[in-house]
Amino acid sequence: MLSKQQYAGRKDRYPVEIDAVVHRTDGRKFSVKLSNFSEQGCRVETGEEFHIGERVQIAVPRMGNMKAQVRWALPGAAGTRFLTESDF
Repeated sequence: MLSKQQYAGRKDRYPVEIDAVVHRTDGRKFSVKLSNFSEQGCRVETGEEFHIGERVQIAVPRMGNMKAQVRWALPGAAGTRFLTESDF
């Protein structure tokens, strides 16, 4: 039986707690905590609400700014997929 993290197409997730800052396209920014980090995306935990499909920039200490798109959103959390140049 496959665990939740072993189903097809899902990359390994790393359980981390990283303080970061999300920059929205309208210029607003706010602090978040990142978790479940992978090479394809991460979970963002915050009191702010996100919208599925929204594009943001995530400023991560020692890693720089990463462009991402919200793939799912719940009260207090959202899942993002990091964007590459081919996504534009």
